[in-house]
Amino acid sequence: IKVGKGVKSEGELIISGTKGYIYVPAPWWKTDYFEIRYENPQDNRRYFYQLDGEGIRYEIVAFVKAVEQGRDMYNISRNVSVGNVKIMEDYSNGITTNLI
Repeated sequence: IKVGKGVKSEGELIISGTKGYIYVPAPWWKTDYFEIRYENPQDNRRYFYQLDGEGIRYEIVAFVKAVEQGRDMYNISRNVSVGNVKIMEDYSNGITTNLI
């Protein structure tokens, strides 16, 4: 974790695990690929995907496409959507949310 006030740092995202880690290059919130990295570099894998929008805009774009195509939103769970709405509602009501 990099923490600082008034400092600049590369904005990659790294999720560490016991067998390796997931590396998402900067800017991670609008990336088009990520890597799963292991101790042996030959086992590393890259995954590419198209992200329509970024962050909450991705959810909005996915919702609009689902409505237009008359299908359910399988790629975004109900809990994630409800959580996003709750955060926006809290922000709108002046409540700060800090989750770590």
